[in-house]
Amino acid sequence: MGIDRQSGSDVGTGGRRRTGRHLLTGAALLAAAFGLTACGSSSSSSTTTTKPASSTTTTKPSASTTSTTAASSTTTKPAGTGCATSALTVTFGNPNGTAGAVHYTITFHNTGSSSCTLYGYPGVSFLSAGGSQIGAPAQRQSGGTVATVTLSPGGDAYSSVAVTDPGIPPCSSQGSAAQVRIFPPGQTQAALVTAPSGVAVCSSPNTSAYTSATVTPVSSTQL
Repeated sequence: MGIDRQSGSDVGTGGRRRTGRHLLTGAALLAAAFGLTACGSSSSSSTTTTKPASSTTTTKPSASTTSTTAASSTTTKPAGTGCATSALTVTFGNPNGTAGAVHYTITFHNTGSSSCTLYGYPGVSFLSAGGSQIGAPAQRQSGGTVATVTLSPGGDAYSSVAVTDPGIPPCSSQGSAAQVRIFPPGQTQAALVTAPSGVAVCSSPNTSAYTSATVTPVSSTQL
């Protein structure tokens, strides 16, 4: 170790002091760099972990439109007001014979002061003089066209009943009808009509497939 003759200072010690200052400066720079890295990492982390909620994925369309459409298509009904039995005069026409059956026209006459409608098949059965039903009620004719018939005041609608000849097998017994019980379509009150003379109806067919009478749906034209 030498002595600086001009300043009288320790060159070796001065060199060590300068090295210490260099180490402190380097450590401070590393600490500052570490701090910046930590801050940058924290800022980046908060950015990537915080996301706005997606309202698009949680919002679903309402199904009310579909149910309303479905609901509107299943509630369609015939227009107008159904003709009450009390507002109708019901008549049972004269026989019109064909091979194997006798046909009768039922007429529904609107005696009310306002229009009404009939839709579908009337209910028809035959009664003896004592009021007992003869055989089974008339069955609905297959393939009949069902439509709404509007009756203005004084207007008419029609249906037809075909009574099978009870003399044709497999019918085994018959009865003579004194009255015809007729329910207008959609009504629970019947009209009792005097039967034309000589209406014979099968009372005991010997097979379940036998039809003693059939009826057509109401129509605006006479059949």
